[in-house]
Amino acid sequence: MMLLKRRADLLIDGKYRRITIWDALDWKQNRPDLWEKYKNNIYSICTKPENKVRMVFQTGKNGKLNNSYFRYYNADFENKGEGSEKSYRHEFFKECISRIERLEIRWKSESLTIYPDEILQEETILMEDGSRRIVDLFVKFKKADPAIYVEKWDGQLAIEIKDTHPVDNKKISQMKQKGLACLEFTVNKWKIRDNFDDAKDEEKQIIDITERLDGENGGYIRGELLVDPISRKYFSTKLYEDERREKKKAIDELNHVKQLYSQVIDANKQLREQIQLLHRDIAVHENNLFGYETKLRAIEKENAEIKSSFWYKVFGKK
Repeated sequence: MMLLKRRADLLIDGKYRRITIWDALDWKQNRPDLWEKYKNNIYSICTKPENKVRMVFQTGKNGKLNNSYFRYYNADFENKGEGSEKSYRHEFFKECISRIERLEIRWKSESLTIYPDEILQEETILMEDGSRRIVDLFVKFKKADPAIYVEKWDGQLAIEIKDTHPVDNKKISQMKQKGLACLEFTVNKWKIRDNFDDAKDEEKQIIDITERLDGENGGYIRGELLVDPISRKYFSTKLYEDERREKKKAIDELNHVKQLYSQVIDANKQLREQIQLLHRDIAVHENNLFGYETKLRAIEKENAEIKSSFWYKVFGKK
């Protein structure tokens, strides 16, 4: 397998600078002194310095400068095959996707919008079994829609470019154990050029395809979601949220019971007040009735006295 690349990092004054084959050709042809000084400072493009691997520049054969490339200095280095380019299309789409501002991904009937903080090429990931694997693209994000994926995937997504070879089963298993979400994007049906006159010619195609893929322009990446993990953070958060919802539900029910109890207390208080008012009304009516009875007895007594009088006997009977 030829581990050929068109991009690498050049170490100058302690800092890495991304270069292309066109930069190397320019230095080699037009600034040979600088080229001789720095030609042994070429490394792979992963982010962490400790994971970078030395590379060398190879001019295209038979005078075909656009076929120049970078290759690993040591063909037997430990990650041979990892981060390598199976085709120009493979490297090309890594470069395009790494420039996307809004990442729209599709799989099956699902869709997800990711607003990446950064998209790194050829990032080395330490797996749970202690091995180191290189992913084509490593997306870091703190914002997504649906937002749940920020916690569910712990703000991380690996994208593997499939052109000639799919992701191997061992790598998929390792990413599952790691809890790293992974989308495989197939590119073998995309028709792109791999012959260019100069850097501007190649850059024009990169910009064109990047704009077509960027969600800012209505583009998207459809692939197969190989790993759909649930992060420990999401799991613990979900447990906490479930427990919080249950507690809230219990508290709401308790508050409802308290409210009903308070309503019953208020109703009982109103009933007691009404009963007291009725008792007072009854007492008043009883007093009135007693007065009427007293008056009636007095009248009856008076009538009895009248009827027994002489004059009533004389004049009262017809």
